[in-house]
Amino acid sequence: MDNVIIGFTDRKKGEAVKDIVTANGLYNVFICTNGDEVIRAANESAGGIVICGYKVAHMLHTDIYEMLPDTFGMLVLLSRKQADLVDNEDIFSLVLPVTKVDVIKTVNMILNYVNELHLSSDEKNKESHKGFRTSEDDIIIERAKLYLMNKYKVTEEAAHRFLQKSSMNHGMKMVDTARNILNG
Repeated sequence: MDNVIIGFTDRKKGEAVKDIVTANGLYNVFICTNGDEVIRAANESAGGIVICGYKVAHMLHTDIYEMLPDTFGMLVLLSRKQADLVDNEDIFSLVLPVTKVDVIKTVNMILNYVNELHLSSDEKNKESHKGFRTSEDDIIIERAKLYLMNKYKVTEEAAHRFLQKSSMNHGMKMVDTARNILNG
C-alpha cells in the first residue's frame, strides 16, 4: 500500500515531487495532471498517498479527497494564503516552501498511518496480546501527531516530542495523552 499518486496541473511540479519521493525509496509513483486521473489511479491501486496542490486542474483537493478509496491518505502542498482554507482534519498539509526532509517524513508518517489503519483484525488481535503498545495505540499516537502537525504546522519530530514531553509531565502513557489531544 505504498503507492504515491502525485497530482499537479503543472507536470514539472509533479516531477519535482516524484524526484523527492523516489530518491527516498518509494517507487510506485504515478504523476497525474488533473483530478480525474488522480481518482482513476487511486481506484486502480491497493492504497497509499495522494500528494497534490490545492487545486489540480479543475478540481479542488477536497473534491479529490472525497472520492478517494479509504486506503489513501492525502498531503496537500500549498501556499501560506491557502493554508487557512484547509479545514478538513483528515487532509494533511505542508506550507511551501518546505524542505525535502519534511516532505519525506510527512509522507512516510501518512503511509504508516494508512497502512496501520488497514491491518487485518487478526494482526491487531495478535499484537494486543504482546503486553506492549498495540497497533491500535500506535494509530492513535500517529493520528495525534498528524493532528498536531496540521493544526500547528510543526514537523513530525516536533509533534512526537510534544507528545512525549506532555506524557512525562502528566505521568501518563503516550497513548492516553494522544487520546486526550484527539478528544479535545
